[in-house]
Amino acid sequence: MTKKEATTRERIIAVAQIHFMRDGYNATSTRHISLEVGITQPNLYHHFKNKEALYVAVLEEVAHEALNDLSRIKLQTDTDLTQALIQMTSYLQQTHPFNFSMMMNDMKKEISPEASFALYQIFKAAYLQPFIDLFTLHKEKLQSNYEIERYASHYFLLISPYLNPDNLSYNPLSIEEIINFFLYGITNKK
Repeated sequence: MTKKEATTRERIIAVAQIHFMRDGYNATSTRHISLEVGITQPNLYHHFKNKEALYVAVLEEVAHEALNDLSRIKLQTDTDLTQALIQMTSYLQQTHPFNFSMMMNDMKKEISPEASFALYQIFKAAYLQPFIDLFTLHKEKLQSNYEIERYASHYFLLISPYLNPDNLSYNPLSIEEIINFFLYGITNKK
């Protein structure tokens, strides 16, 4: 791949990322992406086999950055579970605001099972695994009746509305309150 091809590919991914994260898979048009990048649609398909391949490439790029940053935050704060969760969740809210519900819908209804599986693997490795690692590090503080991965998955379900850019202006709870509810519940222990 030439330097020009690599640069074009990077520009395609950057523009596609904006559209996929904001509008979802179905509402994103490769024709519009091509126009924004300043290339023809066949040129876009020279770089990516189809729209699904572009979608997967976009999420790989976003996930790679998230994995590096979440892992770094976890390492810096791993002695304090609450602080690590606050910093990791704040990072996602500030730098990766996207609609997980829309992405899950895309994975279930809009793309092939193969692409959906690839996206789940990307999500699990880049987003879920740093939280699994963090909870594993603090497993003595957690109830032992569930698997660590289940805690991490549930945590993502809990925070996903707070990562949606459409909800950022209305968040009834702070990240600290969400984490407090997650870790300690709402009832007094006897």
